[in-house]
Amino acid sequence: MRFLKAVTRYKLLKSSGNEQILLQNYTAAQIERLEDIIAEILAVSTEKTDKQTLKKMLLNKAKAANIEVVPSELESLYVILAKKALQKVAKSMGKELKFIFDEVDADAVEAMRKGFYWMGKEYNENLQNRLKDKIEQVFKGEIELDNIGAELKKEFGAIISANEGYFKGVSDHITLQAQNVAVVTQGAKYGVEYYKILAMMDARTTDICRSMHGRIIPAKHLEKQAGKILNAKSLADKKAAAVWQSKAYLGKSDKMDSDFGLPPYHFRCRTEAIPVWVDEEEIGGVKMRNTQPLYDDEIVKHIDKTGVERVLKIGNTHIFNKHKDITKSDIVKALNSINKIAPNNLKQNYTNAMSDNGIFMIFDGDEIVTAFRPSRDLKEYFKDNSVTLKQEIIKSWWQI
Repeated sequence: MRFLKAVTRYKLLKSSGNEQILLQNYTAAQIERLEDIIAEILAVSTEKTDKQTLKKMLLNKAKAANIEVVPSELESLYVILAKKALQKVAKSMGKELKFIFDEVDADAVEAMRKGFYWMGKEYNENLQNRLKDKIEQVFKGEIELDNIGAELKKEFGAIISANEGYFKGVSDHITLQAQNVAVVTQGAKYGVEYYKILAMMDARTTDICRSMHGRIIPAKHLEKQAGKILNAKSLADKKAAAVWQSKAYLGKSDKMDSDFGLPPYHFRCRTEAIPVWVDEEEIGGVKMRNTQPLYDDEIVKHIDKTGVERVLKIGNTHIFNKHKDITKSDIVKALNSINKIAPNNLKQNYTNAMSDNGIFMIFDGDEIVTAFRPSRDLKEYFKDNSVTLKQEIIKSWWQI
């Protein structure tokens, strides 16, 4: 969803001959490093590699290289630099390669049209088709994302009493759901087995999106839900296939209801699902199961017992400085043996967990805030610091 604006902006830059204007925010050294990063991505990619995965790889690798990439410019930046980076890949391979970027996601457009429903009432087919046409123009870059609210207000204002913000929210919701459905249906063709949920983590992030951020979900679950969304015959069927959520989900990834898992989770949701591949790596004798190797700013990246890929950053010195008895191996073992998880009773965004190896952990989304062995009874400490009425008891591993 958040990349559509970049597509439109790139088309305008390209048509005006000023596409290099995007590079003005980066130093020559950063541009060269970004070209190297994209060359690395292109070298290991195939024509079947999902576009969202490519962009997410760029964002993650840039972050690891301490280069702050503006998310809204990510897609345009990728397009511009990929053309240069491809020359490096072609030279190393001794081949002539061409870079092709499909600005219109045909699968997302199809998913939007098939899975479409109006947010308020079920309007006649003619009205729905007019709305579909307008939203398709956003996919094609013919209408800028920031202008869609005004466009819809102009088109339907005489029929429906609502402000531009409402129309913009409707467009965002339909577009995001269509994109996520398209990602899953395409992934099924290429044997994708897992998807990772990525939320925009900021002050606006809701409880449900924060709790889902970093969660790994089996592809079969999301494929079934996407199929129900596409095959629904009525407004009631479509809503039943994707029920909105507000409360945090703390259970296991393989125990979600059939109508939940695929974003969006609520009105104005910004969360996405991307395909991932789960693998194992061993660092310093510690085995970790994750979707990508550790970046330079990470100490631990491991999928826990509930199915969330938790991350401990190097910048978080609190654990090893204050709790010197805790090791990386202890943290991974704790993630593997979580038996209870519940909201923190003091900080709204935090989640507590207790493990079989006696460790108490606090999470903020997918990030590990702290991990230590309490000086008193673990069960009592967890109870005193958690909203136990909302706790989940984790008895077994999620099915990976």
